[in-house]
Amino acid sequence: MKRLSAILVIISAFVAMPCVAQMHRGDRDKDRHECRHERCRYFVDKSDVFFDGHRIAGASASSFVVLRDGYAKDSWSVYYDGCKIDGASANSFKVLGYGYAQDSWNVYYDGCRMDGASANSFEVLKDWYAKDSWSVYYAGVKISGASAGSFKALRDGYARDNWAVYFDGKKIDGASPDSFKVLRDGYARDNWHTYYWGEKTR
Repeated sequence: MKRLSAILVIISAFVAMPCVAQMHRGDRDKDRHECRHERCRYFVDKSDVFFDGHRIAGASASSFVVLRDGYAKDSWSVYYDGCKIDGASANSFKVLGYGYAQDSWNVYYDGCRMDGASANSFEVLKDWYAKDSWSVYYAGVKISGASAGSFKALRDGYARDNWAVYFDGKKIDGASPDSFKVLRDGYARDNWHTYYWGEKTR
């Protein structure tokens, strides 16, 4: 009986290991990008619009539309977390995901305009990566030296282009893009090394 109990404990430990690792990744994601808007923080009544209990001055209740990722708009203005985004076009504004949005002329991340980003060619990938015809971005910040033409977002925060491998937008020194493979639970490898959450293992 004792032997059977010991075997069950060992099996349970192995089954739980991926879950623990996945929780670790989830904690990292939550730290990096806070899970905003689990509930709608906007409220619209007959004549006013509110965000987190504060009235949004000038917002039109009759035309107000809550989008996602903290964005909203009325017939004339666009808002992020209850604050008006100066210069954003309500008519052409759309939310792209991962905090990114755009109108006909500009691209935005978490409500801030991204200088130099091309609205005409902007594309959201995954895990907070995005690119346009000339540049690659992570969480709204340009990744210096990354090749937009060959860039691919993999998963679990990993990405690569023809010359480098990246984790959470940062280059992994020495990693080989030709042989790089993402495994699971934060692990990845190339022909020479194994990596865990972007760090080379010993």
